Amino acid sequence: MPTANSPVAVLSIKPPRNATGGEVAEPVYGGYANGRGDVVLFTDEAAYGVNFKKQTLQPRPQLNPGAQARYDTTQAGDDFQYGNKTFRRLSEPQIVEICISGAFTLSPRPLPY
Repeated sequence: MPTANSPVAVLSIKPPRNATGGEVAEPVYGGYANGRGDVVLFTDEAAYGVNFKKQTLQPRPQLNPGAQARYDTTQAGDDFQYGNKTFRRLSEPQIVEICISGAFTLSPRPLPY
């Protein structure tokens, strides 16, 4: 989600097991939750689904232009509709709370969308 806004928080990302490289810090610019409570966070060039139980991140597709327009016009903490689904734009405190909860491991394989 490229944006001119300042990042809300910084997400610590560990590489998958058996991968080379160290932990990286990615600035987070926003995020949303779907009706099932699944959370997606946006960095500058990627979107990640968050699995709180396993402390992992799964790559997700960026919002399409229509969904991005709805997201951009929604106040933080409020719901927005896209298609026949309801999503909640995360507030800055919610994003900060997620990011400070610990480092997340990047899932070695994307899960089906």
